Amino acid sequence: MKKSLLLALVLLAGCSAAKTEKQSVSLVLDADFTTGKLLLNCRDSSSGTCHVLVAGSGEPVFLSAAKGTTSEGDGAKDGARFCAGTAVPQNGCSLTVLRNGEQIYRSSQVKSETR
Repeated sequence: MKKSLLLALVLLAGCSAAKTEKQSVSLVLDADFTTGKLLLNCRDSSSGTCHVLVAGSGEPVFLSAAKGTTSEGDGAKDGARFCAGTAVPQNGCSLTVLRNGEQIYRSSQVKSETR
């Protein structure tokens, strides 16, 4: 009896509430090197907004668009790179080479937080 009670307490102590959150984003970034224009089309985002950072073409350019909408900006240039996500990209984001034309970007992550 004592062993089974002790085992139950040990098992309960090992259980902790964990928060699991899925973050996903799907977008199209269209770059026109001739005009320098960028067009962000946010197809889907678990946060409700798609965010893009374009660097390497002068000052960094931040674009945001709500799910199902588009936004535009300048900064499309040969040699530029971009990163995207459900939140505004920070320093250290993984940059991808920006190509002339459409870039289809999708990302999905599951984050678990133990309490």
